[in-house]
Amino acid sequence: MELTGLSAALPTPADPSDHGFDACGRADGPADAFDALLAHLRATHVPFSVLWELTHTCNLDCIMCYNVPQAAPELTTAECLDILEQLAAAGVLRLTLTGGEILTRRDFFTIAERARDLGFALDLKTNATLLTPETADRLAGLDPVQVDISLLGATEATFDAVSGSRRTLSRVLRGVRLLQERGVRVKLNTLLLDLNVAERQQMLDLAQELGVYYEQVFKISAADDGAPRASQHQLTRPQITGLFLADGSPFVPQVRPMTSRTCQVGLSSCLISPYGEVFPCIELRVPAGHLRQQRFDEIWRGAPIFNELRDRHTLANLPECRVCPLNAYCEGRCAGLAWKEHGDPYGGHLLACQQAQARFAQVHPEAAIPETPLQAKNHSAAPVGRGETKRGVVSAIPLLVR
Repeated sequence: MELTGLSAALPTPADPSDHGFDACGRADGPADAFDALLAHLRATHVPFSVLWELTHTCNLDCIMCYNVPQAAPELTTAECLDILEQLAAAGVLRLTLTGGEILTRRDFFTIAERARDLGFALDLKTNATLLTPETADRLAGLDPVQVDISLLGATEATFDAVSGSRRTLSRVLRGVRLLQERGVRVKLNTLLLDLNVAERQQMLDLAQELGVYYEQVFKISAADDGAPRASQHQLTRPQITGLFLADGSPFVPQVRPMTSRTCQVGLSSCLISPYGEVFPCIELRVPAGHLRQQRFDEIWRGAPIFNELRDRHTLANLPECRVCPLNAYCEGRCAGLAWKEHGDPYGGHLLACQQAQARFAQVHPEAAIPETPLQAKNHSAAPVGRGETKRGVVSAIPLLVR
């Protein structure tokens, strides 16, 4: 997902294709031709990018996982192949296949190979622990744009504590190297928690040693049923401020017009669940339609939630955010996380408030930090402790590190 946050990167080659999941965030730096294309697709509501959770089955049990398996059967192979045809006909170009763990589906390669035949630019997300030389060969044969893998600790003990497994780091690194040996472009992603933040530099050094693209984020989302599985592990505001200062990238506050958007939800991307549900994004799981009942193009063009977000999701319609004294410092506000937090996709959410305060503290280290309207309403006064809410939901901001 492309979100806004710190914008330094490992000293790896330039990466013009790495624009992430296009529901979120805003581009850092000057626009290029690809940015202009994305802007056109958003303006004309072409479904350029689809994130598809093929399964909620996984061989790990990560403490921050938000997937909630349902009683309903997951899509069959035939249903998946038919949906691929629908996506191609609708103009989808970038297709991200994720889980759960994609390799737990026995028909994964049947689905992925058909996707490649249809001309999708494929991004794959796997935990890499199930990779063998044979499956690595087949993944390489898909010629993916990128394979994303989580790095959740620099030691076995820490990685195992987060993933609920054993010898996880060794298995992940084996999978990374199997892909690298076959010329597959790998990106490692770290979710910083209080369990692993002490190993932040070690993880950075490991990514540098491996020569992979790397990103650190601080995101904990509630589970899809609202359960706060890991909210107690969210970094505190002082820790977030410390990360910004350690990164060293300058931050310039931006005054935005009332017509601007805090995220691009509903414009050119969406999410498909393992059961055929279509949602605006991975966080905003307000049903748009069901692919067992409607065709994709009908849902994309006609779903009320999509049309509402396209028309209304601007700063002018965000009552708390538009009057916030810190809105020029805010870069992490997410419609889905606001909805999860208090049922309103047009509201704020507390971690975005804390992030804005951290940015303010970065720019004005000696000044008193203003309170946001949401914090005042919740009588929380922007706690310097945990970013908990009444539903335990916290948010996500990427942290690209040197």
